[in-house]
Amino acid sequence: MNTPLSFENLVPENISKKLNCDGVSFSELRQFCITPEKLTEAIYSLWRSGTIRVERNWNGILHVPEIVLYSNSACLLPDDRIFLESSSSGTTWKVATWNVNSIRTRLPLLLKWLEEKKPDVVCLQETKVEDNQFPVWDLNQSGYESVFYGQKSYNGVAILSKHAIREVQTGFRSGYDPENARLIKATVSGVKLINVYVPQGQTTESEKFQYKLNFFQELIHEINSEEDSNKPIAIMGDFNIAPKAEDVWDVEVMLNRVSFHPKEHALLKKLTDIGFIDIFRKFDLRPGLFSWWDFRTRGFERGEGMRIDYILANSVLTSSCQTCIIDLAARKQDRPSDHAPVIGEFNL
Repeated sequence: MNTPLSFENLVPENISKKLNCDGVSFSELRQFCITPEKLTEAIYSLWRSGTIRVERNWNGILHVPEIVLYSNSACLLPDDRIFLESSSSGTTWKVATWNVNSIRTRLPLLLKWLEEKKPDVVCLQETKVEDNQFPVWDLNQSGYESVFYGQKSYNGVAILSKHAIREVQTGFRSGYDPENARLIKATVSGVKLINVYVPQGQTTESEKFQYKLNFFQELIHEINSEEDSNKPIAIMGDFNIAPKAEDVWDVEVMLNRVSFHPKEHALLKKLTDIGFIDIFRKFDLRPGLFSWWDFRTRGFERGEGMRIDYILANSVLTSSCQTCIIDLAARKQDRPSDHAPVIGEFNL
């Protein structure tokens, strides 16, 4: 797991507070930072993403400082003043979930998508890579910090963010299922994020289906044990369950099969009973809107898919939600994942 690069983690609290108000000179930041080389890396990463503003007066020559835009050749001068743009000013906060089906295979597509969509936070599933091979540098160059929990060839979850990532937890608090990297939690901009990759289940007669049911029950226990439930919380990821008839391409074909089984629906209902809301359906009730299509049957081309990726938000967070969409354009690209991203926008 990577340690997040951010001002909040690298400088004292009193200096961090000044960044949102009066700004702090580059030389002062380096003076109070224990690890200046990490600080500089964090500044360039956040400058690139637009999270910080750099003002320069050329050592007092200019009466009104100029704003220095980031470029590949940009550099920082000792008197440059650094301002951290606040993420809690009521502006739009964009979060996405995406099963990328191998982050190394999908990295060019992911980097292009990040540049175009500019989400604040992205929860990824099925990264399929061990932690020491996670593409930290490439994502930093795109302006994103990352925390991750992976394994070789299977599973794997990660959270990417333009803002400071705090309170990271990998796996279940209870220690359940330590062999599989399927759950990661963190707090970003005051929002608790639970990123989950629920097992697919194979067939209803298999042991893997029972594993899926057990896993989901443990997920419910994990969420029930969350403290500060009055704060914004989102559970998101690949749930491998289509909630209702409008979320599958053919109800008769799917009925009582994996991903559309009464036992799965009963467990999913427990989450909604707790108070978590499927925010996509807050804005769009049309049937036939899917997030996954089978490569083997050319499901995307045939319009045969399921909506199994979603964002579930508690009432505190749902009240600030402005929109939620499935980004079909990402599925139409060359060498796509079999899943499309789901994007929610909030006014925090």
